This record gives sequence, C-alpha cells and structure tokens, in this order.
Amino acid sequence: MKRRTLSMICVAILSCVGMTASRGMADEDEQQSVTVAFGRGLNTAQQNNVVNNVMLPKDVTIDQGGVVHFLVAGFHQPVVYKPGTKPQDIVVPATGTFIDDPTNQFYLGINPTGVSTNPSNARNRVESVGFPATDGIVNGVVVSHKAEPGVYLVICNVKQHFQTGMFGFIEVKAEDN
Repeated sequence: MKRRTLSMICVAILSCVGMTASRGMADEDEQQSVTVAFGRGLNTAQQNNVVNNVMLPKDVTIDQGGVVHFLVAGFHQPVVYKPGTKPQDIVVPATGTFIDDPTNQFYLGINPTGVSTNPSNARNRVESVGFPATDGIVNGVVVSHKAEPGVYLVICNVKQHFQTGMFGFIEVKAEDN
C-alpha cells in the first residue's frame, strides 16, 4: 500500500512539473519586455573610455505591444528611429557633442547633460520605450502612435559614441506572429 501511494504521489508531481515546464517554455516565446544595457556599466563610465560605448545586446526582438528597458550607464542618450532607417542615413554634424537628427525619430531619450527637468537622474537611469500595438488616444487625439512592425535603429546621440559603433537594432514583430 505504501509503495502504491508513493507511486501515485510521484506521478502527480511529475504531471505538475510537466504542465509547468510547458507553460514556462511557451512564455519564453512572448517577447513583451526586454532589457538592454546602454553603456557597459558604471565601473567603465569614465570619459573617453570607449569600452563603455556599447548597446548590449546589439540586436533585440520584441513583439508589437512590448517594451524595451534601456539601462543607461554614464553619458549616453538613446534615440530610436523608425523602420527603414539605417546607420548611414543619420546626419552627423561636423561639430558639437550631439547628433540631434530628427528625421524618422520614434523616441528621443533624456538629455544626459543634466539640463533636463530632473538633473539628478540625467546620467544613470532606466528609460522604458514602448512599442504599442495600437495608437494611444486621449480625448479623441492621438498622443502616441502605434509602433509598426519592422527593424528600428537605436543609436547613442553622443556623436563620438555613435561614430565608434554605439548603435543596434530592435526588431518589432507583428502581434499575430
């Protein structure tokens, strides 16, 4: 009798583990929230230290309706451009610290110089960028546009950082994929 009871308990436990494991694996396919390091870390965030001028991972995939959380470490400003924009399309000025190319911008990050409304949060922060599946409408007015499926270019708006390769891509997949 004890052996049969023990067998029944083992079968019940294995069944529960099997159902949980399959449910967990299905959730991994749903890319609704992705974290990206924008800068390697505060221990590398010294001026002119190019090792900090990276986006990790460089290529991200997310479902339409999801969010990318940029963990900004140091003097960086993420800018996201609409699908179809390539690194060579960015107009880089001859002088100045920032690129500030507004053509096809989807998102412009917080200015890291400390002149923003909250200067204490200008350099080391989290910036969450949504890729909504529908327009955001308030009182009949579109206040945030739907994110179209496609590949979005992400750059660091600091000219020197972009020129040394601080950019990457976010692929936004349609809701039904």
